[in-house]
Amino acid sequence: MKAFFPTILLMLLTTFGVQAQTASTTTNPFPSITTLTSWASYNSQSKFDIEVRGIGFKFEVKSVEEGSTAFTYIRKVTVNDISYTDRIVYRIANGNTASIISLVTASTDLVSLYTPQLSTYKSNNCKTEMSKDKNTTCTCYENANYSIDVCDERVKLTMGDGNKYFISVAKK
Repeated sequence: MKAFFPTILLMLLTTFGVQAQTASTTTNPFPSITTLTSWASYNSQSKFDIEVRGIGFKFEVKSVEEGSTAFTYIRKVTVNDISYTDRIVYRIANGNTASIISLVTASTDLVSLYTPQLSTYKSNNCKTEMSKDKNTTCTCYENANYSIDVCDERVKLTMGDGNKYFISVAKK
């Protein structure tokens, strides 16, 4: 009888431990529209860096272009036993006048995830480079403070080809 309770306890811990490991590989949390617009308002890469690392992204590269600086972060995720790389780019215009967040992934349908969150935004025709690609479908939203593009299909960006979903948030 003395061995019965420790055995049951060990079996329960093993069962719950296996379930916890399984659950962590089948989810891929993404920031909400509210979080993305908040980040786009920072104009501070160091503040953004702290928050994006909190959801599993790691710094990859800094690129300086004419008029802006971009900070790219990546995270490796496994969803349904398939490995993906998510990328998020935080761009700050010189003079800290504007910032843009771009989130690119193939692992989660960002269109279905973000469209309901954008119900209070005005939907517009896209006039972005992504929408000119015949293989890309974008829906553009805006309110008084932000412009948001949500795209699906094959988005061709300098950060890589073959990613299936893309969202860009820019402060006006």
